[in-house]
Amino acid sequence: MAQPKQSVLIVDDDPVQGQLIRNVCNRIGYTAVFAASYESAAAALTTHRFSHVTIDLALGERDGIELIRLITSLPQIPRVIVISGCEQRILNAAVRLAHAAGACDAVSIPKPIELSALRQALMVLPCDCRGARSAKQRKPDVITTDDLCAGFANGEIFAMFQPKILLSTGRLVGCEALARWDSPKFGMVSPDRFIPLVEQAGLIKPVTLLMLREAIALIQDLLPTVPDFSAAVNFSATLLADPTIPEDVESILVENSVSGRSMMIEITETTAMSDVAKAMDTLLRLRIKGFGISMDDFGTGYSSMSVLAQMPFCELKIDRTFIKDCLVDQDLWKVVTSAVAIARAYNMKAVAEGIEDLETLWALEAIGCHIGQGYAISKALPRSEFKQWSASWERRLRDGLLQMPKRKQA
Repeated sequence: MAQPKQSVLIVDDDPVQGQLIRNVCNRIGYTAVFAASYESAAAALTTHRFSHVTIDLALGERDGIELIRLITSLPQIPRVIVISGCEQRILNAAVRLAHAAGACDAVSIPKPIELSALRQALMVLPCDCRGARSAKQRKPDVITTDDLCAGFANGEIFAMFQPKILLSTGRLVGCEALARWDSPKFGMVSPDRFIPLVEQAGLIKPVTLLMLREAIALIQDLLPTVPDFSAAVNFSATLLADPTIPEDVESILVENSVSGRSMMIEITETTAMSDVAKAMDTLLRLRIKGFGISMDDFGTGYSSMSVLAQMPFCELKIDRTFIKDCLVDQDLWKVVTSAVAIARAYNMKAVAEGIEDLETLWALEAIGCHIGQGYAISKALPRSEFKQWSASWERRLRDGLLQMPKRKQA
């Protein structure tokens, strides 16, 4: 006999708690199956398909984390509802682990169970993560450094630009130049795949200077209407170890009559720490020439504070992994608020990347974050579209059509 569409596996070593959850399931018309251990839950999962699984983290010898790993290996992943008397930070971490493993809509409910919260969690049907999982499992095309070199020679690598705005007013203040590769053979190749090949092929300097030149062209387009516009370009550890790079970069700016104040050099913590002495030498020379230096992906490494204290940064960029869910995860929100406070303590601009909705934008502005970028503002754009987007954004901002924050007067 076919299983009911909405059936719930209740995994808890406390039968009283199990009966409480079963009662809620029955009231909303779901069929419930109770399992008091990891082993019995595993057996049920091999013979039945469930729409939801509630998991008590503490299950005796086999804990709920092991069960989450088992569930996320299934062809169809049910909605995971983590239920536990553990502290909230453990619950939050368990949900993040479930998300990373493929249970994209996992949630947590603390004990003692609030029945309305349980009912609400059960009423949400599981999302279909199979498409994302199968895409990850597909074997990607093998791309070689020869492919990369040919693509670069053919002009297939180019820059896209993501706008950066002042959160307090919505005014455009800059952009980040992002390298893209559109290959006739492989399609759009992810930077995560082709940037390592750029390094291996010894093309990191030519590609970075290409990004720099395209950024300068955009700066020249925007400066007449946005006088303080600046463009950010990412620098690798290889470039920071090159003693000629400050002069090379400055000569390109002089050639195009653009000031170093219009450029922001972004480096990651890993880049800065690969050779601290050489990185410090290069960054100081760039800062003396007027360039801005941004610490990218702040908070993702082990030595962020050490790097921040040593290097001449003027901007701190909070990584998107902290921004994405900061309004629903208090641990992430604490990291974000601390990062903004650190930036202000060092007299640096705080920049949030990966802002995907207006609620996050408003919350970041309220805690004093200076600048933001992300899909809530705009995706990355080709240079040909950026100026048009800028004019449209300014017009909507002037006409009051954008829902920008309104800071309360003290």
